[in-house]
Amino acid sequence: MTFVLTLILLVAVVVATYVLCYNSLMAAHFRVDEAWSGITVQLKRRHALIPNLVQAARTALGHEQAIVDKIVSARTEALEAMASNSHADIAKAEAGLSRALGQFIAYTEDNPEITANENLVVLQRQLEETEDQVAAARRIYNGNVQAYNTRVSSIPWNFVAGINGLKPGEMFTLDEAEMKEIQKDPSVDDLQLAVPSQNERT
Repeated sequence: MTFVLTLILLVAVVVATYVLCYNSLMAAHFRVDEAWSGITVQLKRRHALIPNLVQAARTALGHEQAIVDKIVSARTEALEAMASNSHADIAKAEAGLSRALGQFIAYTEDNPEITANENLVVLQRQLEETEDQVAAARRIYNGNVQAYNTRVSSIPWNFVAGINGLKPGEMFTLDEAEMKEIQKDPSVDDLQLAVPSQNERT
């Protein structure tokens, strides 16, 4: 009788531990999904601002259309990456969009007459605010992924994760090379490539 009670108690402890671990993992997984939704909301807001920015920029830049064309192309790639739902592809495409926007901002700063366009200034300010929101959403997401991954790789959660096919989450970060590329100031060569020469304009 004692053996049966002990066995029942042991099974109850195992089941309770399993349920607690499973619920804990699913809660952590939900927070990861919720945080990813926060990133996509901000990225979509960023993408939605760009057409208005492009329209205002075309008016302000006149013949200097290559810079704007780069932004349009980078936005298209970013939208395609979003549709794929691959975090790595999205990060890469967003890095390219950031580079294109960085070149545009650098060019406008070197040409103060362009910033006389009030609509353009307002849109740039909104874009900068969105960039801050994207960065904040990415920090929240990566923090949740780190917490989730810690559980997935720790005992006893790793056993429960294995049984239910739960894999570690994917961080949303830029690789070192892409980060350096975004953070560096656009070079003269970059701007020369972005802006048509006098011969090309005629």
